[in-house]
Amino acid sequence: MDSSIFKAEIEMLKKLFVQNYALIEQLEVDLSDRLTIITGETGAGKSILLGALSLILGKRANPNSLYDKKKKCVVEGTFDISKKGLSKFFSEHDLDYEEETIIRREITPAGKSRSFINDTPVTLNVLSQLSQQLVSLHSQHQSLHLMDRSYQLQILDSFSKQLPDVSKFQSSFQEYHHKKNILEAKKLKYNKLQQELDYINFQANELEEAEISDANELVKIEQELSTLHNSEEIRQALSASSQLFNAPNSNIMESLQTLQKSLEKIQNFGDKFSKLNERLTSTILELNDIGSEAENLSEDVEFDPNRNNNLQNRMDLLVKLQNKHSLNSLEDLMRLKTDLCSKRDSVVNKEEDIGKLEVDCAKLKKQLIVKASKISKKREKNIPSLTKKINEQLFDLGMSSAKIVIEMDSNAEEINALGLDKIDFLFSSNKGSEAVEIKKVASGGEISRLMLAIQGLIAGSSDLPTLIFDEIDTGISGEVAIKVGKAMKKLSKDHQLICITHLPQIACIGDRHFRIYKEEDSTRTLSKVEELEGDERIIEIGTILSGEPPSKQAKENAKELLAFMNE
Repeated sequence: MDSSIFKAEIEMLKKLFVQNYALIEQLEVDLSDRLTIITGETGAGKSILLGALSLILGKRANPNSLYDKKKKCVVEGTFDISKKGLSKFFSEHDLDYEEETIIRREITPAGKSRSFINDTPVTLNVLSQLSQQLVSLHSQHQSLHLMDRSYQLQILDSFSKQLPDVSKFQSSFQEYHHKKNILEAKKLKYNKLQQELDYINFQANELEEAEISDANELVKIEQELSTLHNSEEIRQALSASSQLFNAPNSNIMESLQTLQKSLEKIQNFGDKFSKLNERLTSTILELNDIGSEAENLSEDVEFDPNRNNNLQNRMDLLVKLQNKHSLNSLEDLMRLKTDLCSKRDSVVNKEEDIGKLEVDCAKLKKQLIVKASKISKKREKNIPSLTKKINEQLFDLGMSSAKIVIEMDSNAEEINALGLDKIDFLFSSNKGSEAVEIKKVASGGEISRLMLAIQGLIAGSSDLPTLIFDEIDTGISGEVAIKVGKAMKKLSKDHQLICITHLPQIACIGDRHFRIYKEEDSTRTLSKVEELEGDERIIEIGTILSGEPPSKQAKENAKELLAFMNE
């Protein structure tokens, strides 16, 4: 294939820049658009480089990963997304679309993480959504996911090209799950209220029957009872007052009237005399009024046994209610009555809410089952094809007798975030042996090759441009390693591959080859990277073959292996 045509068709991670991360002070790597190989001795920093890369893939930041605790950490990836069709994503998140897009993470010395896309600040979630459409990272640890049924379903859905439909289903399921949780919580609260309802009703009815509407009623009752209990004394005092003012020949009133006549004679001699006369006149009128009112009140004051009993009973009731509920005022009782009535009414309201929620949940579940059934049918339809292709890949990877069997069981009554299906990837490594769960029979090398076979198929059925393999070739060697290398080389024709490896067979297949190494001085240790070409690459492969320094024979073997793996 013409390399210029190839470069025009593939999207890629073009460049990775890392500053102040773990043992990396600063490095910048320009990557191949086909296959980049990274080698280095154990502990040199290969995993550190991937750790830095994972930051722009959305991994949570660890402030302890800063090399210099006083400076910020920066990880930046430059991506060619010209053929990815992501302009809608950029528009939806109000981002500047660039065919060459830069994704950046920063970690400050204080531990604060910041994310950027083309220099525009974004949330970690938005950064993760974009990067996950560009890069797929696979490690030894992820190979263990093959035992996970949810991951197995993800493999099948990816092969079936229905991950978007599954994602929409899962969003709908989350809505259903959320409403269902609300429904259960409301039912729990409703049941608890139902158990208390009789007691609430009794208390609310008791307070309603008391008809308390005036917070000062007790004060008024006490005043009226005091009047009733002292009615005779009050009547006598009022009667005496009335007689003092209104009786004929009352010395007080006669004296005041005589004084009034005297002042009337001099009122025209000046304002001060006029005002004095007015004051006296007003006083006489007020005294006459007091006398009349005292007479009227004395006639009204009378001890009424029935009224006294009624008031006493009312006061006893109110005080009893206050004491019963340990309250200090009628205002508190009135507030309690409102609360109790509200609780009583809420039981009815909750019953209505629960009914509506039950209808909504049933409707959502019905819709989910329809969506999940469509997903299940597509899964079932694609299982034979996926099984066949995986087994073909295993054959090409030197596992001629190995086979995968995929079993799926569906149950509409057990719908969950994965749909209606339970799935099992069963594996047999030897001809004639029964296929059983992968974890029971597969070795580390077999799992690595199985993962490579699966990832090759998934990559072929998805549009992920960049695949990163972190030592998934562990546990293999010799002829098998050659087959794995050839498979990776083939996969790199349609996808950018970045592979970290310890195998010389794999190291030979890269279009670009980088070596991670440590450099130490008296005060610090740094991880650095260098690109290997020509003799440098032969020496590195020879070192992998025989150790450092490589022998003459090891270097000759490295040359032969390079030529063989790149035929």
